[in-house]
Amino acid sequence: MNILDILNITKGTLINKINLNLNIKNFKINSKEITKGDCFITIANGDKYIKEAIKNGAVCIITSKKVNYNIPVILVQKPIKTLGKLASFIREKYNPKVIAITGSVGKTTTRELIYKVLSSKYKCHQSKKNYNNHIGVPLTFFDLKKNDEIAIIEMGMNHLGEIDYLSRMVKPDIAIITNIGTSHIGNLGSKENILKAKLEIKNGLKGPLFINGDDELLKNEKAYKSGFNQNNDLIAYNLTSSLFSSSFNIKINNQVYKFQINLPSHLINDCLIAIHIGLYLNLDISQIINSLKDYQSFNMRMNILKDSNNNIIINDCYNSSLESLTGVLNEIKNENKQKLLIIGDINELGKYTNQIYQSLPSVLNQIKNKNIIFIGPKIKTLKYKNAKYFDNYIKAINYLKTLKIKDTLILIKASRSLKLENITNYFINI
Repeated sequence: MNILDILNITKGTLINKINLNLNIKNFKINSKEITKGDCFITIANGDKYIKEAIKNGAVCIITSKKVNYNIPVILVQKPIKTLGKLASFIREKYNPKVIAITGSVGKTTTRELIYKVLSSKYKCHQSKKNYNNHIGVPLTFFDLKKNDEIAIIEMGMNHLGEIDYLSRMVKPDIAIITNIGTSHIGNLGSKENILKAKLEIKNGLKGPLFINGDDELLKNEKAYKSGFNQNNDLIAYNLTSSLFSSSFNIKINNQVYKFQINLPSHLINDCLIAIHIGLYLNLDISQIINSLKDYQSFNMRMNILKDSNNNIIINDCYNSSLESLTGVLNEIKNENKQKLLIIGDINELGKYTNQIYQSLPSVLNQIKNKNIIFIGPKIKTLKYKNAKYFDNYIKAINYLKTLKIKDTLILIKASRSLKLENITNYFINI
């Protein structure tokens, strides 16, 4: 892509007419990540980093402020909207099969599972980290290569209209909705509005929709369905599960196949969707079985660790919701070990905050041999007998230093802003 291409795509104004045929290697929004041949797009006061970007090798600048440098500068009204326009162009230019994933919980796990399955046959590209919004999705497409056959994209949202924008930007060939939960209910007001927001993924959709057919709000949607009940298109049965792994059977064309996965049962619906996508895209069933058997969870998402004191740590502090928290608590209750539950705030619950926290005691009461630490200002509203309460992870670690914790199952779970990975690091580095 050269400067003239960018002008046609963005409808911007060229300030410095230097070398219009110059080819751009990639688009970056972080001046520190610029390498020679990149174009620097300024967002969120990014203009003050233009000199650094040029020093690092930027050969073009896209900005909303009139500046003058000795490289091409393209003036646009809204740089963030420009990210979307460029992403749409790259999507059409390379034309991979795009799989878009949304849902209240399980988006990243589902994406990783699908990537693991499809990579056994196809050249795949996927979202990095939590790149799932109006900035992250374009950045994912900027890293797309011309030989990538499939792009697996997460789509997150906090408000109505956001998934609509992303779906129309990338025009997915396949869409997936993992579930409808209470994440962001403080912004959207009800689960019905969350459903409405997630269904916006259909607005740019060119092909089929796949859903969790066990979800009460999704099950009546016209889509391919996966789950455990008898109304689904892909049904799993004979489930056996522990905190560390699960197995189940699926019947396909009257043939029974057994699957094993290194995930607890509350994440198996994500696994079923990955199987369904693999079958839809013509993978051999043996490829799917072998791929899932080798799957390992990743950092801070049901990541199972062990420290020097023989403690088993469930590092699940990347994010939290009522559904994901109760899911892992229900798994833990079947374990015989002594348990330490370190649970932090669930964010963006709005007026539902107290209601959701007050639903936790009924789950916690089913867990034996436990000690509980709650962290964060919001969860203090939950007065649970014998639990310890701390404002932040620093105070919690200072308390943990006074204890001798051995041979214990430790759950560390909270929304990302609580930074409870620091508690995980404390245990690992003792």
